[in-house]
Amino acid sequence: MQDHYEVLQVHPKADREAIQAAYNRLRERYNPEALSGAADELVELARRRRDAIELAYTILSDAERRATYDAGLADRRVVEAAMAPLEAAVDDGDAALDYRPLPPANRQERPKGFNSQPTLPRSRAARSGRAAPSSGRLPYWAPLALIVAAATFGVVLAILVSTVMNPPQTTATGEGPNLLGVPTPAATPSTEEIVNRFEGQIVAARQVTEQVPENPNAWIELGHALYDSTVVVRERLGSGDTALQSVYVERLPRWLEASEAYRTALELQPNNPVIRADLAASLCYYGADANDQGYVAQGIDEARQALAEAPEDARVLLGMGLCLVSADPPQTQEALVQWQKLVVLPDVDPNIAFQARQLIDQYSR
Repeated sequence: MQDHYEVLQVHPKADREAIQAAYNRLRERYNPEALSGAADELVELARRRRDAIELAYTILSDAERRATYDAGLADRRVVEAAMAPLEAAVDDGDAALDYRPLPPANRQERPKGFNSQPTLPRSRAARSGRAAPSSGRLPYWAPLALIVAAATFGVVLAILVSTVMNPPQTTATGEGPNLLGVPTPAATPSTEEIVNRFEGQIVAARQVTEQVPENPNAWIELGHALYDSTVVVRERLGSGDTALQSVYVERLPRWLEASEAYRTALELQPNNPVIRADLAASLCYYGADANDQGYVAQGIDEARQALAEAPEDARVLLGMGLCLVSADPPQTQEALVQWQKLVVLPDVDPNIAFQARQLIDQYSR
């Protein structure tokens, strides 16, 4: 059974207004008409998700259908809970038996107490995928599960503490998302590492926004995690890895999710030009890669406003140039002016300066 609440990204106790708002937001995000001219894979992905959104809304917006659906969910949980002990009993009784041939008797009577139906030792049962009978001790996987749970809690707690205690930066620093899809000097990670990078941070950041929704830094961290998880794939599309091509198509809507997180942060802290620049870059990346100049135009407007508020901020200048080259036709000369202004700023962050020089070299050819 499909989880319609998960599709609409709402709580199972959400009221009708929250469901309507979520539906409107997601319906616009996955509107196939907005992706006219985009890659076929992206259009098909948007169509499938739009269908799931429409079905979920049809069920959850109708009180009677929703009640029936909720009852079905509850019944399924009851059945799953009832089956779990039975499945465990079957596993413990059958799976741990050792079916290997018994040792030869050498024409002698078996000794008293000989076990004609032995079971696998715990370590061997684990390696063979069989479960040993319960002995009242914790299963072999319990310590690992506890370690993972503790680590996840630690990440969430650390982000929550840093979010509450540290105010957002309003000047250019090495923190924040990698505004441009330009890799900094580092060892090349594997495809799996690229795909999995930042996923844990996204989960933890979402939990923090639920805990402190009025803290702008919580939304900034969520925006950064979504942003970085997408740009890290985008910057390696030229490698020819087809797996990364598919991942990027699926992650393309994350640019809009990141922009929504930044917008929420700006509503809570309107005078933060650096976050406005990150918002602008998110919109421009999405617009350029989804072939929708409407989003690029929005990004340029946000970038110009950020530039008016902080004309000598490195990240603002970097984002302004990025949006200008995303336009159709590209406004390359104006972008080069912004980046050249950036590299001569005093005390500019080395990472941002490196990215700007890379772009100057790329677009000056």
